[in-house]
Amino acid sequence: MIPLNYHHLYYFYVVATEGSIVKAKEKLLLAQPTISGQLRELESQLGRPLFERKKQRLHLTEEGRFVLGYAQRIFDLGMEMADSLKDRPPEGRLRAQIGLVTGTPRAIAQTLVDHLFAAFPQAHLTVREDNLGDLEEELRAHRLDLILSDTPPSGEADEEFISRLAGRVPVALAAAPKLARRLGPLPQALDGAPMILPAQPSQVYHQLLDLFARWKVKPDVVAEVQDVELARRLAVAGRGVVPLNRETLKDRHSAGMLVALPSKPLGVHESVYLIARQRRWLNPLAERALNSFRL
Repeated sequence: MIPLNYHHLYYFYVVATEGSIVKAKEKLLLAQPTISGQLRELESQLGRPLFERKKQRLHLTEEGRFVLGYAQRIFDLGMEMADSLKDRPPEGRLRAQIGLVTGTPRAIAQTLVDHLFAAFPQAHLTVREDNLGDLEEELRAHRLDLILSDTPPSGEADEEFISRLAGRVPVALAAAPKLARRLGPLPQALDGAPMILPAQPSQVYHQLLDLFARWKVKPDVVAEVQDVELARRLAVAGRGVVPLNRETLKDRHSAGMLVALPSKPLGVHESVYLIARQRRWLNPLAERALNSFRL
């Protein structure tokens, strides 16, 4: 015998998370009296009031907050189960949905994709780009299996996410060959030189500003660009010096078209993180990446 009507519990969960019956009825596609009746049945079954009305608004009681905690875990586990089955289709072709934080170099993303295809040649990958906050929400909702990011997860997400540092990639200053020949030796050559910087927020941006301050040079910043590929293209066109990590600089699209300016190691690095959600069973491709992908 099932000790609880899970339809009633789900209606309670939706009302509690949406904040009102009016909003819940739009999601559940049910009439307001129907939802109210189901809530009363659940309260009767549990023998506890779950909501109280204050100033025409519903508020969870202490018992309601207690029940909501369990309901969240129950229905989150259900979503995890459905997502896990979707990632393991009957034909045996594993699937994974990967989120790429805006501004993460394409060369690093390609290295991750190549790593997964080397281990699972028949895999099906979906890769899309967005800011970290929105990707974390997609990870919470089981619409993503893995995030590739240049920063670790936000502080409040530490307990619900798994985060691995995949590597710290050295950054070099590069330019088109013609501009590089004209500049001369570093660091003095950067004083007044055209510079293409990564747009904020960027870990490399602040490291470079500190470096320029130590070198006592003031480059002429002609552009601040979030997309690494666009910054690379502008540099190839001779628009300025650009900071690029070694993975992007050695990419075939950059070979011969950009050269690293001769210098000692700058001490500037781009960190790369893999982020997944804590789950009973991780997506096999996400688990493989977390355990073995290193730059």
